[in-house]
Amino acid sequence: MKPYQQLFAELKRRQVFKVAAVYGAVAFGLIQVADPLSDAMRLPETFVPFVIALLLLGFPVALILAWAFEVTPDGVQLTEVAAPGEIEAIVAEPASKRWPAGLLALVGVAALVGGAWWAGRQTAPGAGAEPDAARLAQEGPDADARPSLAVLPFADMSPEGDQAYFSDGITEEILNTLAKIRELKVAARTSAFAFKGQNPDLRAVGDSLGVQYVIEGSVRKSGDRLRITAQLIDAADGTHVWSDSYDRTMTDVFAIQTEIAGAIADELRVPLGLEDPADLVSPTADLEAYDLYLAGRARLRERGQSLPEAIRLFEAAIARDSAWAPAWAGLAEAREIIGWYPEAWEEGEPRTLEERWARFAAFQEPAAAAARRALALDPNSAPAHVALGSVLRNRMQWELSEAEYARALELDPEYPEAHLQYAQLLMDVGRLNEAIRVLRRAVELDPIPVSRRLLAAARLMGGQYEEALRELDRADPERTGRGNLEIWVDASARLALGRHDELLGLPTLLADSAHTRQQLDQALRAIRERDLASVPAGLRHPVVLMSFGREDEAARRLLADFRKDPRMNLGIHWMPLFDPIHDHLAYLEMLRLANLEGVTPDRPTPDDAP
Repeated sequence: MKPYQQLFAELKRRQVFKVAAVYGAVAFGLIQVADPLSDAMRLPETFVPFVIALLLLGFPVALILAWAFEVTPDGVQLTEVAAPGEIEAIVAEPASKRWPAGLLALVGVAALVGGAWWAGRQTAPGAGAEPDAARLAQEGPDADARPSLAVLPFADMSPEGDQAYFSDGITEEILNTLAKIRELKVAARTSAFAFKGQNPDLRAVGDSLGVQYVIEGSVRKSGDRLRITAQLIDAADGTHVWSDSYDRTMTDVFAIQTEIAGAIADELRVPLGLEDPADLVSPTADLEAYDLYLAGRARLRERGQSLPEAIRLFEAAIARDSAWAPAWAGLAEAREIIGWYPEAWEEGEPRTLEERWARFAAFQEPAAAAARRALALDPNSAPAHVALGSVLRNRMQWELSEAEYARALELDPEYPEAHLQYAQLLMDVGRLNEAIRVLRRAVELDPIPVSRRLLAAARLMGGQYEEALRELDRADPERTGRGNLEIWVDASARLALGRHDELLGLPTLLADSAHTRQQLDQALRAIRERDLASVPAGLRHPVVLMSFGREDEAARRLLADFRKDPRMNLGIHWMPLFDPIHDHLAYLEMLRLANLEGVTPDRPTPDDAP
């Protein structure tokens, strides 16, 4: 008798093949159930990988136990030694009786390994997120037959005229409520609020925003009394389609929002798409918390120096109602955003790049904590998912960040902020074709200057230098409101094109608090005159160095700047200008530190349409 025949017979006698087959089949079933169970119960992302690991580790244990023990009428006992002739009898059996046990065991093993592999692919961080997120972010408005409308800022009719933040907040709340009705296409808030303080021709509004209907109204708040008037107008001819007034107490503020949304949906003959209309709003029983929240949203929209106050207002709202998800989501947004505005840091602006990065990073954990608290209270909060995604992006946890943006876009495919933040992730990781498409979609949803500025930056990184300059002109035709980002893109594009005599704002590209404006102007003149030796070492930005052909110095400067402040130049190195240093050890080390090891940029081709 051959040794392998004896082993096969022993495995069959000890029921090891049977255990392998049954274990594999049961494990496969458990893996299939674990994924939907995890989603349904909102379990941690680690739940499914934990189940898979447990089942894989348990498999050899089950086989060892099957070999060593057997179940008898007297209970579980050690497997006895084979009786004389027992092994020989098994080997002597015809193949039709010997092989099925082994084949079933192989099927069980295949089911276990295949199920684990498939589930692992589905549940890996970011797995499946990119296609869904990209599709949702890039879907254009073509063939969108839904009724479209814009909500213009409601007028403040309060006796003292001091409730503008409240009337703006109510407008935004009504807009957000209508945006939850998937059968309606609602213009973004920023676009609609561009008409604040004006008395525009509504037909011009309709043409400008590309909508069929316009909602306008007023808010009068006096004590605990609230009067909201709203009207739906056909933008084509200015006729009133619907109007109503709501004279209630403040306790009815959320009911009014739901009633307005329901009335407009009825008038436009579209379904709410919800079993309970109350699901359109996220109410709080504490109206003072609601007032603080609206004031916080107003400060948040102002950005800059208003951000510390926004944080304090959201914290005050939470102190009154700690179980209200919108206040936590607002706090998460404010805490993440303030990191990008050193002028708003109450400790004063940082003196060095290292200090700037350390203080920027310090804002991230409080922002993440607030976002996670908001999601614990309301897992369907798109703003909270975006805020958490941005924190993870700032930490260069790319796959986890993309999963959050994908969820936000799934919840609200037309949320402009989700598109903008997701596009910045795509720019960071070198997926420039996608970034450009996402930003073009963001411009369609909300044609505000910041969308076009970021689109110009994406085109710069993708090597579309001329188109980047044209995009800047579209964002600010008069060139009167250009900030650091626009000047930085303008200067980098002209340097990459070799048009040094056209440089407009290079000092901003080089700006460092350790240098005076006189030194910056001197550097600018030297670069225009192609005299790199006269440019101070501290002002030799990597783009400047590459434009002078100083490749080794540029690679080392990129790495040095990254170590001081990882967010400083992240993404710019995808420009074709930097292609000659992609194999430089310093460049490769920077990619490793940025969790981008082995990544190559996906750029537009010269034939791609702008």
